[in-house]
Amino acid sequence: MNKIAFYHHANSEYSYIDGDKITLLFRAAKGDLSAVSVIEYNRFTDYRLRKNRKMELYQSDELFDFFKVTFVPENYGCIYYFKLFDGEEIGYYGEFGYTQTEFIRLGSYEIPRIQPTDSYHSPEWVNEAVFYQIYPDRFDNFENTTGTYEPWGTQPTFWNVFGGNFKGILRRIPHLVELGINAIYMTPISLSHSSHRYDTIDYMQIDPRLGTDEEFAELVQELHRNGIKIVLDAVFNHSSNEFKPFMDVLENQENSRYKDWFLIDQFPIKVEKNKTYQTFASEPHMPKLNSLNSEVRDYLIKVGLHYIQKFDIDGWRLDVADEVDSEFWRAFRRAIKTAKPSALIIGEVWHNSDYYLRGDQFDSVQNYQFYEVINNFFLRKSIDLKTFKNQVVHLLTMYPEPVLRALLNQMDSHDVARTLTVAKNDIKSLKLAILFQLTYIGMPCIYYGSEIGMEGSWDPDNRRCFDWNKEHWNLDLFNHYHELIALRKHSSSLKNGSFKLIETADILVYDRVFGTEITRIMMNPSNQDQPFDLGLTIGFSGLHGKPVLPAKGYLILQSK
Repeated sequence: MNKIAFYHHANSEYSYIDGDKITLLFRAAKGDLSAVSVIEYNRFTDYRLRKNRKMELYQSDELFDFFKVTFVPENYGCIYYFKLFDGEEIGYYGEFGYTQTEFIRLGSYEIPRIQPTDSYHSPEWVNEAVFYQIYPDRFDNFENTTGTYEPWGTQPTFWNVFGGNFKGILRRIPHLVELGINAIYMTPISLSHSSHRYDTIDYMQIDPRLGTDEEFAELVQELHRNGIKIVLDAVFNHSSNEFKPFMDVLENQENSRYKDWFLIDQFPIKVEKNKTYQTFASEPHMPKLNSLNSEVRDYLIKVGLHYIQKFDIDGWRLDVADEVDSEFWRAFRRAIKTAKPSALIIGEVWHNSDYYLRGDQFDSVQNYQFYEVINNFFLRKSIDLKTFKNQVVHLLTMYPEPVLRALLNQMDSHDVARTLTVAKNDIKSLKLAILFQLTYIGMPCIYYGSEIGMEGSWDPDNRRCFDWNKEHWNLDLFNHYHELIALRKHSSSLKNGSFKLIETADILVYDRVFGTEITRIMMNPSNQDQPFDLGLTIGFSGLHGKPVLPAKGYLILQSK
């Protein structure tokens, strides 16, 4: 046995609770073990009464096999360890590592009791969600007379504003309905001078360039009437330098009653490049809020509740969430979930977010690991199929499965280059990426305009105005999105199913499984036609013609 590859950790992505069930994973070197089982027993009964639960091979990459089992424990909790067999030798694995002697109690792993309050729960509607991200200033400008704006469709810069507004979004709801999305993530709408509004001047005031409170309320109501939820963007890490409390500090310096609302290294302070206060990145006009201050906490929680209670929004996306202290996020979650239990909380975290997704902070994060892997393989073409499969296995084993279902899976956004630009206008490869996104586990999110083939490099070029002239649209892309969203909506396996890669050499094959329903996706990302084994299609409908996948072609098969 290759003992150095063995791994399990209790109360982690390798051991988690979902309802009344426990799911356990065990890692071993690829091909090393022929059988793995969990030995379960209860600490308050006879230690000889042990239940053997066989583990199934869940996923494999080039280095490891991952075994998995889900079960309802015999006594609301359990003590457990692993029994390993390589065809010749039997061994055991527990908290002390590998041994050839079975554990009695110490040395075993333990989940003393399933506690519902300790497990992760996300809103039920996440399994159904297909998100669409809107950058309000660039979506549609309709009858906006609140100021002077750049001509719609001209080149965006860091500073120009185009006047997109709530009325524009309202009149484009039929487009969203036709596309098939049922949830919107909208970047900030509070008062700001910029187009992005991540430099908030007044959190409680909607930017009048977008519209009035009444117009936003009408927009939310109309979205809800059309079965579309709306999640707003909360910027609680930092504010604008024109936020009144910060202006008070600028005026009164150490005598300001708001000096502890911010992280000030040294007085006096002034807004300049060589600032003496902490900020978002190195932006002097975005002073960092001190979320450890009780007044700041109370104020920001009040902001979060205000938009839910007054407008009935469906959740928050939290900007720069990993730079705000976790105790604040726990308090924020308690308040939001009390006001609206179905509200969705999504953190902006660009790295492994397991710490935030344990049921006490966020429901979801923007899955930038997914973004990077998908872009590298399908669009940048910087990794090969074997590497891609290995990295997908890594994605699948980073989090418990209930968390995977709730992650926001984006391929582009206002912070990164658009997919068509990254793909260098390779529409066929982009369509494969879209197919993967919309058939993968989690919540797919489409960046506004990507469905019609909008282009754009990094910020600010990725924030162009939506071109509503249908003669300029890539209708092939739009129809592709539309058809795949419809497929997802009507497929229990795509919405609720597990994900499993099928081992093949030259093509990508994976299943989504829910009960007896299986959706099998087969795609050929190469530039050459690839024959495949007809055995891959046994028990499925959807194959017509010869068992050959054309270059950059795909098949979607449904279990009979």
